[in-house]
Amino acid sequence: MTAPLLLITDIWGQHQTLEPLITELEKHFPAVAVLDPYSGQRFVFGNSNEAFGYFERRCSAAVYQQKVQDCLSSAAAPMNILAFSAGADATWPLLTNTDKVAKAALVYGNSIPLKAQLQPNCPTQLWLCQDDAGVKAQQTLLNQHADLALTEQTHGYFNPRSDHYDPIAATQDLAVLIRWFLRD
Repeated sequence: MTAPLLLITDIWGQHQTLEPLITELEKHFPAVAVLDPYSGQRFVFGNSNEAFGYFERRCSAAVYQQKVQDCLSSAAAPMNILAFSAGADATWPLLTNTDKVAKAALVYGNSIPLKAQLQPNCPTQLWLCQDDAGVKAQQTLLNQHADLALTEQTHGYFNPRSDHYDPIAATQDLAVLIRWFLRD
């Protein structure tokens, strides 16, 4: 049986344009939960600078990582994780010492290359933007510890709120990720 999915958002948090992604995920997983930096409170940011500034003031990378840790600690059974950007960055270090994650797919976590030496203890896919800092320099090491997929897409391409949103690439890549999660 497929484990439930925890969707960990980026700095934009939950928003109406995230609903189609959640609806698609609900077709394939027995349950989908969403973790975001703002405890479910929805905000509409005008641009990525505004979203990042608010994230830094309201949450921060360290606090978000603690939110992910708390969620994992309280999980009754292993779950799948699909995490984006700041959510991926928060999740990556936690995968080295948890039995609560069945599989993890971390998408464009741009701090992951800074911790390329970490070794997750669950099957992990890293979908990183090849132009993000440090990705190419750490490519070999990252690929030793996870399944690394480099994309030519720009950071944010999954998020309809991002200036770099690419609906075609996002749809295609989501289908690949879902198939990976559903494989035994």
